[in-house]
Amino acid sequence: MDETKLIEGLKRGDYTSYETLFSLYYVRFVNFADKLIGDRHASKDLVQEAFMKVWLNREKLDASLSMGNYLYVLVKRAVLNFLRDRRYAETLVNQHHEHLAQVAAPDTPAEARDMLRRIQDCVEQMPPQRRRVFLMSRREALTNKEIASKLSLSEKTVERHITLALSELRKKYSS
Repeated sequence: MDETKLIEGLKRGDYTSYETLFSLYYVRFVNFADKLIGDRHASKDLVQEAFMKVWLNREKLDASLSMGNYLYVLVKRAVLNFLRDRRYAETLVNQHHEHLAQVAAPDTPAEARDMLRRIQDCVEQMPPQRRRVFLMSRREALTNKEIASKLSLSEKTVERHITLALSELRKKYSS
């Protein structure tokens, strides 16, 4: 199908044109995003969001545009935003690790037992998914990617659970 006709069909709300666009470019852009971020699930999500933007803004499409180039720009921006957000989350997690490392070590076995009890209590009070993610990260020493894969979550969701868990632990230590 000619791209001009494809764009005109999209502008009219022709779902067949959208399906054609999707079948032409989806796999190509998922592979592109996956090479950059190394997370197949997140790549699929980002590309689906790009296609959703095309559909939601279809009336504004310019028939002289290359849809491949337009989608490339949308996906590239989404990937860059994803990488920026992931880097920010990793920075937060590292700051939490540094903070927890700065907590004074217990002086006596009784203090150590008390600290361990407080940590266990805090972990037990976490929502089930957060507790599961945190324990997989700390007890099983799994990477965020491995946890995401095992629990069918996005890596970003895993990072958020760990960040929240560490925040809860920090609050417990400061009390």
